[in-house]
Amino acid sequence: MTPTTNPQQSNPKSAHSVQPYPPSFVDRLMAWIERLPGPAWGFYLLATVIFVAVGHGLRWLDGSIETGTFDPFRLTTDSLTFYALAILHLLNSTARRSLEEFRPALGKLEAQYEKLRYELTTLSPRFVYITTGIALPLAALSIAGDPVGWGITDDSSLVTKVYSVLEATLAIVSFIGFLGQAIRQVRLIAYIHRSATGISLYESNSHHAFSRLTVRAAIALVFPIYFFSFVVYLQIGRLGTMSAVDNLLVLFVILISAAVFILPLLGMRRRLLEEKKHLMVESDRRFEVIARRLHERVDADNLEKMDDLNRTLASLVIEKDTLKKISTWPWEAETMRGFLSSVGLPILLWFITTYLSRFFE
Repeated sequence: MTPTTNPQQSNPKSAHSVQPYPPSFVDRLMAWIERLPGPAWGFYLLATVIFVAVGHGLRWLDGSIETGTFDPFRLTTDSLTFYALAILHLLNSTARRSLEEFRPALGKLEAQYEKLRYELTTLSPRFVYITTGIALPLAALSIAGDPVGWGITDDSSLVTKVYSVLEATLAIVSFIGFLGQAIRQVRLIAYIHRSATGISLYESNSHHAFSRLTVRAAIALVFPIYFFSFVVYLQIGRLGTMSAVDNLLVLFVILISAAVFILPLLGMRRRLLEEKKHLMVESDRRFEVIARRLHERVDADNLEKMDDLNRTLASLVIEKDTLKKISTWPWEAETMRGFLSSVGLPILLWFITTYLSRFFE
């Protein structure tokens, strides 16, 4: 983390409170990528092009792919090798901006701002070891269960097989790491929304701050599935037939995607509903007080300064109407439409092409 000019940073105990754990090698790698000339996405694009070129080059040499041709399925697996790392990089950048936008609502949590930013965007070495330990057996099972899916055939040379195994392992390990980090960020967002003491119903920018992070994480989770399905459709002219297990796995990922987007924002939704109810009650109470004064003056036939009371009542009516119109949803309408179109629309199209088309055959 970049050091600040805060004199407390020179105190080892203070520094430890901001950095409760050292950064992992993944964070050091992303920091190194940030220091390279050009934007970070340029590095990931170049790395993807290299992986595609090397993968096809090896298969051209051993004859498993006809020289000069491209296999759409290999393009898919090769291009997704660095996908999770690139998305993790994007989500960390989004998390920094989201926390900065939410900062006015932190209240007492302001004292933990640097620590929260660190935890939102930095993996601990222990976390990386755990996710890697989980991912390696999954990678082995995936490669052993479907070696052809990872580009390993009887015609593949030893070099191609080793390359494919390393590629598959890197892809699965990084994806499990990305999934784990998304879950960590979801839990931290829920904590921040629950513990913030400066939430104002009128400050909509802070309400929506973290929805941009959660929606990107949700879309990133389902994108590989849709991307692969699209490639299959282009290759064979229809969506591939999946087993019941594969269908359940796809459904599980979609449900996780929806949960990643919505669940961490439900706490903010409850906070906003409570704040709106409180303000509405206060507005009604003030309206009642002014209305009672108006009635007392009318009953006493004291009509002096009635214009002031009328203007006050009119202002309270405007305030109440304004409060009613303020949304308590912790996301903008465009964000929800983006999520539904990115996640829900492909599901609907898949359902139509898979099931409803049977009625017209």
